[in-house]
Amino acid sequence: MSYGWRKVTSNFGAWLLVALVFLGVNVLYTWLTGGFERYQEMYDVNGATVAMPQMGGDAAVAALVSLVGSIISYLITAFLTRGALDETTGRKPGVGDFFRISNGFQVVLAAFVVTILTTIGLILCILPGLVVIIFSAFVYYFALERREGAFTAISSSFSLVGKSFGSVFLLLLTLLGVNILGAIPFGLGLFLTIPLSYVAVGFAFRRLIGQQPA
Repeated sequence: MSYGWRKVTSNFGAWLLVALVFLGVNVLYTWLTGGFERYQEMYDVNGATVAMPQMGGDAAVAALVSLVGSIISYLITAFLTRGALDETTGRKPGVGDFFRISNGFQVVLAAFVVTILTTIGLILCILPGLVVIIFSAFVYYFALERREGAFTAISSSFSLVGKSFGSVFLLLLTLLGVNILGAIPFGLGLFLTIPLSYVAVGFAFRRLIGQQPA
């Protein structure tokens, strides 16, 4: 946590600008896709009216919109992870460095697989989904840093977390609490706590694979 604080605060300008770019992308996406949802009145058998959300267009369009949103989310996570990996090597990333990712297809595929596994786990019994979330903590880091394939990155993350579950779980739990606190002042604190979280996980990643963060 202290490492993440030092790194982010010493390069806060770049992290803030990137966060604002991503916020703008999110707002734009929400605005562009907002027209797909509308409310229509549905009548029950007693004549009462209830407003029910309806998806405009057919199911294929709705699925495409959802897929595009997911890919955007995966890429934003990849960009932030790239910045965190740079920070842990002692290099202060500029705004352009966050977007310098390779192995993009495998990163997105890995994220998609993790999302499916998490969703299934949450639907089944909640706990399996939480387990997937914890054990997939380093998927992006393996896919970006070592350019591993999607399934190899997932396997590597599960194996690494399994070897140091207690430490990783405590870190993720602490970061969850920090981000909850960051969201309290109108969400403004997230501009600091989210980058700090990525760098802190990057620090743990380096240490657990036997490297010394710079």
